[in-house]
Amino acid sequence: MSSLSVVLTSTLVLGGLYLLMAAGLTLIWSTLRVFNFGHGALLMFGAYLTWTLLTTTGLPLVVALIGAVVAMAAIGAIYEFLLVSPFIKRPNGDMLVMVATLAATMLLQSGAQLIWGPELKQLPPFGQGRVEVAGSVAQGTQLVTIVLAPLLVGLLALVLKRTGIGLTVRALEQNREHAQLLGIAPRRVYLFVVMVAVGLATVAGALLASMQFMTPAMGADPLLRAFVVLAFGGAGSLAGTITGAYAIGLLEALTTYYFGLSWSPVLVFLAMIIIMLVKPEGLLHTRVRSA
Repeated sequence: MSSLSVVLTSTLVLGGLYLLMAAGLTLIWSTLRVFNFGHGALLMFGAYLTWTLLTTTGLPLVVALIGAVVAMAAIGAIYEFLLVSPFIKRPNGDMLVMVATLAATMLLQSGAQLIWGPELKQLPPFGQGRVEVAGSVAQGTQLVTIVLAPLLVGLLALVLKRTGIGLTVRALEQNREHAQLLGIAPRRVYLFVVMVAVGLATVAGALLASMQFMTPAMGADPLLRAFVVLAFGGAGSLAGTITGAYAIGLLEALTTYYFGLSWSPVLVFLAMIIIMLVKPEGLLHTRVRSA
């Protein structure tokens, strides 16, 4: 098994997971101009909900995930109603929303601890398929992640370009005041954006929970990696997010393979600091419409 094939497989898997997380954060930032610090907790909650549907109803794993995505999208609507709408129009509304989402993180983590308890849980693999490339094997959840992540984000980019709701999202992102003068209701757009972002996070959470054990704090590390992706690709740029996710996945795969797992986060976050010093808007900063 060559080092190149191992690094390539890890890059595609890690990049796919980070892409699903960062795409939702990018969508929220481009329209609301706030960072959702509760995104990692929503990922965790979606993973636990998928496990609950799987174990209590006997549904196939894919069907349980779809049910969890729908349920979490509804929770996302409540999330937007309680934590975004009441604060976004106030003075310093962006800061208020970020503080509120930080508080929601603690609430969701404590709630998960109470509901599901401290016992370790894990989802089964998503399928039994396997593909071998140059001696490296991607199978089950890894293979699904490699294929599904770019497919879902590509579908999101298509929706933003080709549909009415996508046009309103882009109009609001480009100029909020002009969009409102044209009759676009920001509240409807915010609701759509948050629900889509939460749905993507749920998929990422379920995939992650199939590769490692679930804990109430499992969303913290992916959230930090997603922020690194945004620093690399530029917050608000879907094209930059796609490139940034796989670039950070490659960097992490290389550092893990050659320096060990303990050095990987150190070097990844060092890269983020350097990028923020050199080009704070992101190395690949473009606007969502160019995705």
